[in-house]
Amino acid sequence: MGTKTISLEDSAYSRLKAVKRPGESFSDVVNRVLGSSEPSFLDFRGLLHGGSGDRLAETVARMKLEDIRAQRARIVQKR
Repeated sequence: MGTKTISLEDSAYSRLKAVKRPGESFSDVVNRVLGSSEPSFLDFRGLLHGGSGDRLAETVARMKLEDIRAQRARIVQKR
């Protein structure tokens, strides 16, 4: 991953810092605010309690694997 140095006016920096969540980098903030290719679980911080977040992450990971397997099966069927 590369990095870039950018200049911001003080007011823009203050606004960016104000929406920065604990544990987020400024890159995370920019991607969250402007939209990134995939949503982050950080976007849902505080909405789930107990082990619900862990179970959700496991379910999403399992679903991604199932999608990959299904895509591979479709490719093999086309041959």
